[in-house]
Amino acid sequence: MTGTLAPTQQSETAPVNPRFDWKRIAYLLLASRRLDDIEETRLLPEKKVVYQFSARGHDLAQIILGTLLDDEHDAAGAYYRSRPLLLTLGLTLEDAFAGRLRKSGGFSDGRDIGVVCNFPNDRGATVLPMSGDVGSQYTPSVGWAQAITYYRDVLDDR
Repeated sequence: MTGTLAPTQQSETAPVNPRFDWKRIAYLLLASRRLDDIEETRLLPEKKVVYQFSARGHDLAQIILGTLLDDEHDAAGAYYRSRPLLLTLGLTLEDAFAGRLRKSGGFSDGRDIGVVCNFPNDRGATVLPMSGDVGSQYTPSVGWAQAITYYRDVLDDR
């Protein structure tokens, strides 16, 4: 029959990029979404957390970015929905929960509002200081970028 389209045939599949550990990415995505679910359905209704800002929809891109930040000179300017990025960079699930519940032992030792994750990371990329103000992540990020150009252009450090 003329004018009909044959099904598309693909002779070979695209290679998987070895730079990405897709099992780890999937694990972190599911873990982040489970944290959101627990906060939304249990902790917030029980008033055990003050704020709940879901990372859903922000999570996959952050996790993929986090897997690419693998040098001690890398840095990220995080914000209140950046928990997936922080999990990727090494924040434990226990610390993520402790911070949200304002419990001692978490990364802030219970001293923040639970959605700002100041995460000192001695194993890789720096997570720049956060606060809860909208747009406050830009100042530390610009400072980091200026330091990079200073090292490169003034100190001739490559």
